[in-house]
Amino acid sequence: MKTIINMRASHRQAGLSMIELLVALAIGSFLIIGAVTLQSQSRRNFDVNEQQARLQENARYVLAVIEPELQLAGVYGYSQDPNAVMWDNDGALTPPNQLRMTSVAAPGLPASLMTCGDNFAVDVLATVTATNGTFDLECDAEGGGAVADTDTLMLRHSAPGRVDADASRLQVFSERVSAQTNTRLFVSDDAPDALEDDQREVRNMVVQAYYISTDSDGRAGVPALRAKMLGSDAGAPAFIDQEILRGVEDLQVQFGVDPGDDLDGDGTPDDPGEDGMADFVNGDAAQYVNAGDALLDSAQVVSVRIWVRVRGDQPESGFTDNRHYEYADTDFTPNDGFRRVVMSRTIYLRNSRQQ
Repeated sequence: MKTIINMRASHRQAGLSMIELLVALAIGSFLIIGAVTLQSQSRRNFDVNEQQARLQENARYVLAVIEPELQLAGVYGYSQDPNAVMWDNDGALTPPNQLRMTSVAAPGLPASLMTCGDNFAVDVLATVTATNGTFDLECDAEGGGAVADTDTLMLRHSAPGRVDADASRLQVFSERVSAQTNTRLFVSDDAPDALEDDQREVRNMVVQAYYISTDSDGRAGVPALRAKMLGSDAGAPAFIDQEILRGVEDLQVQFGVDPGDDLDGDGTPDDPGEDGMADFVNGDAAQYVNAGDALLDSAQVVSVRIWVRVRGDQPESGFTDNRHYEYADTDFTPNDGFRRVVMSRTIYLRNSRQQ
């Protein structure tokens, strides 16, 4: 009997009282709440980091698209001198100083090439140009129109790689040994001269105008980077509007210039050639200026600096972007729920002489 009583007492001592049970439940609840909160916060941080990484990747993609095009600007077949390129209209040659957008339309130029302005496709002297805060081409900006206060970047060069003569495209014929005298733009199924691999070749002409549209394809209210690109349509050379990337809401461009030396001390860069261009330049970017700056009329353009601002597709609940973005000539505070990233790159030009 005594043994049985001791066993019962031992069982009573091994149990938990109500207070102990409640304390254990409270501690367990706190631990569970803490674990859930930590997991939720970790998930949120992961989502934020993932979105930021995606925005940075998109910005890098935009710069990776534009950079190689800028580096080729001013290359026309075997020639790297825009002054050597002429428009060939069935053997009648028009020099580049008469192919400016400010000149009358080049004779024989197809109407499909003039939709964005007379001579826009053949203004070979304007290898890299931009407009500051506006889209002023004669062709319409697609995607609901261009976003105000964003720049438009335009560039011209020939595409790498030889092709056959094709009347549905604007092309460049170039001869290696006579690049300064025998480089021509043409539209024909027949090249202006005999072809020879690695000596006389035809290449497609590249003309692009990058801008920011209000809407992207199928997503109203989401801005996008677009480009007017020289291509072919219905068997004729034509400009095609193409979306490059959704979510890009700003493009800004500045030019790095070498204004030239003032050797005679008269307060202006020396121009003994009297062609309006500074003659004593060394290729160093002394300052960066916006498109349209008067300095661009006489200075050597050495480099191009580009800024892109990319935002998410959807606003994020509980987040407000109230950062102050200040770059180029942009001063912007959004105060909305979209996450953003700004990225810039300076690209040095191969053919930097401004004309």
